Amino acid sequence: MKTGSTKGREDKGLSGCLYFGCVLGLLVMCCGMSVGFSVYNKYLFSGPIPAPILVTSTHRMFAFVGAFMIWMLASPSFYTRMKIEENPQMLKQILLIPVGFIMNIGMNNLSLQYTTLALNQLIRAFSPVSIAITSFFIEGKVQSVAKGASLSVLVAGVFLGVFSSPDFEIVGVLICAASLAGQSLSIVMTAYVMGGTRVKLAPWDVLLYATLPTLLVLLPWAYSLGEFDVMTQAIELHGIERIVGLIIAGGCLAFSYNVACVVFIRLTSSVYYGVTGGFRSALAIVISFFLFPQRITMLGIVGTVLAMAAFTANSYFTMKEKLAEKNDVPKPSEQRKLLDEEEDEEAIPVSREDLIRTKLLQ
Repeated sequence: MKTGSTKGREDKGLSGCLYFGCVLGLLVMCCGMSVGFSVYNKYLFSGPIPAPILVTSTHRMFAFVGAFMIWMLASPSFYTRMKIEENPQMLKQILLIPVGFIMNIGMNNLSLQYTTLALNQLIRAFSPVSIAITSFFIEGKVQSVAKGASLSVLVAGVFLGVFSSPDFEIVGVLICAASLAGQSLSIVMTAYVMGGTRVKLAPWDVLLYATLPTLLVLLPWAYSLGEFDVMTQAIELHGIERIVGLIIAGGCLAFSYNVACVVFIRLTSSVYYGVTGGFRSALAIVISFFLFPQRITMLGIVGTVLAMAAFTANSYFTMKEKLAEKNDVPKPSEQRKLLDEEEDEEAIPVSREDLIRTKLLQ
């Protein structure tokens, strides 16, 4: 006959296995959807709908509608809308997010029209280096020795892989590099502007409040590039049913990917998701050679392997730093005691880098 303590241990073990299974399943889903989304966009922008900015606008519309439905239907325990009219300080952050999205995701999608998916993913792997450089000049932040070494190897790998590629195309490479610069600047500047404040915006708040301002820029941009005419030609060539179906599929995939990432990060941390970045990029690069006409040299293979290994190592060192920071943060009761001793009624500022990264990925 089982005792109460034995039964309790079995229940805990079962719940632990269930939690691990859910996290593992979500991780596989997020990685699969991330790679699938990149492949789908490359197919779309190089084939039936060569209008990346206009299609990106439709993705934002789907994101807004999905977030609105979650706001209306979800329980308060899952999501409660932040009322920005009660906190004007949030306007700073909300106005920065559309700028970051346009410079980051918008230009990245545009680059897929001019360069291969393999080169796109390899250049995007350079992001830790660009973020480190930007944060050094803006915030004076210095990287650790281990991260500095991994970033040096990453630089060598990316340059070797990109410039030895037979598919090297200057326009696509420059647009993709510009998207990296925009991503880095927006991440660092958001953290800098919001210094010393509590960040309370949830990812669904970002989708609700920042999507429409983004469209105010994306739609005129698409018009200036002639993408409305391109969309008209695509409808005439492929039929409205197929084009609408492709747009709906992309919008649903974009929103589903956001939901999966948000749930995974709520169960764990964005730090853990960031560690998978090297694996996701490597998987996308390998798959792209089976789906699209691409070429690579032996030097390109060496550079890609070096870059992916260095990216993963840098993510691991970042994870260790974040976990150490979390362990150093006092518990609420200890915070209250410290505040009482110092007679300081102001809130203790908290780290915002993980949340900002999550928002900019959407």
